[in-house]
Amino acid sequence: MGWLGNDLDSIAALEGADLASAWTEIFAATMPEVAPSLLRRALAYERQERKFGGLPVVLRKQLESAATNTIVAMPEPPLKLKPGSRLMREWNGTKYSVLVTANGFDFAGRAWSSLTMIAQQITGSHQSGPRFFGLKRAKRS
Repeated sequence: MGWLGNDLDSIAALEGADLASAWTEIFAATMPEVAPSLLRRALAYERQERKFGGLPVVLRKQLESAATNTIVAMPEPPLKLKPGSRLMREWNGTKYSVLVTANGFDFAGRAWSSLTMIAQQITGSHQSGPRFFGLKRAKRS
């Protein structure tokens, strides 16, 4: 069918059997079960790469080298809670209140070092404390 000769608008319009046929022709493989929009993007990229050439060799080698190195996850930014703040949550009809202190949290007349431990105490199962109390982490700069 010559899908590589089609313009990008034609690839963007592919649906169903035509999309599967183009995928099989270009990649010589069965179409994976992913969103059609992603399949169209992959077909368009492959078309452009074959027509205009791929990434420069130097850049490909840099990317391959980076991919083989161990990827270290960036630590999550800390929660920024000011002492004196009060976190509220209703769970199974009961309202719970947690006071943020300089050294952690105060809940049920007891000092706690972790919101997750408090959420676990309330629910009886493992929960992310910040998520349980509806907190969002500060954005990375």
